[in-house]
Amino acid sequence: MSCSEEPVLLPSAGFKLAGVLHRPQGAARPKPVLLLHGFTGNKTEAGRLFTDLARFLCANGYAVLRFDFRCHGDSPLPFEEFTISYALEDARNAAAFLKTLDGVDASRFAVVGLSMGGGVAVSLAAGREDVAALVLLAPALDWPELAQRIPQPPVREGYVYMGALRLRAERAAETMRFSVMHLAEEVKAPTLIVHAVDDEVVPIGQARRFYEKLRVEKKLLEVRAGHVFNDYHVRREIEREVLSWIRAHL
Repeated sequence: MSCSEEPVLLPSAGFKLAGVLHRPQGAARPKPVLLLHGFTGNKTEAGRLFTDLARFLCANGYAVLRFDFRCHGDSPLPFEEFTISYALEDARNAAAFLKTLDGVDASRFAVVGLSMGGGVAVSLAAGREDVAALVLLAPALDWPELAQRIPQPPVREGYVYMGALRLRAERAAETMRFSVMHLAEEVKAPTLIVHAVDDEVVPIGQARRFYEKLRVEKKLLEVRAGHVFNDYHVRREIEREVLSWIRAHL
């Protein structure tokens, strides 16, 4: 199925977030899929992960929206201003934006989140009836645990420095308190989790613990390809798994 790709400006908290809407041509009122990227990532994601996934899902009949959170990618505000509450609000507003699209049946939709976007996706989906399918890719679900595992970056003059990027220290502290482990039992959507056993950023134990807490139809797929699935064949497997899960539930 052929698809169009339309740049969009998604309204959120008075800002316009940069996004791309993939529409399958000839499909009558396709169901939508919302993609939520990771910390320091963007709507394309590492190795074009989100671009490829969006095109694959669109070719199979789904409308797909991928966008940049505030302080990321092409969206407004410098990265140093980011805080997790921005991502949570932007995700809610993106879901609302889906409801306004002409020619798309957004009465129910699927959500796919990568890393930080996985935790944001859980927060978005918790308690909602209109999220029909939830997919968590290498989800960062418990940031306080992550903070204990990684070396603390340098802090100078009120900023946390992370290589080429920096973040206001108080905003970094708020973000590092983020956890959605307690929301597992509030998730109503069938949930697919994909996590690499050799993930060097987020330990697979987070995914396993969250999976055990879920009270919905669920599947945990364990692969070997690092945090962002840096293997061609693993990525194709993940695309097929995501499509199969969404087809079964959306």
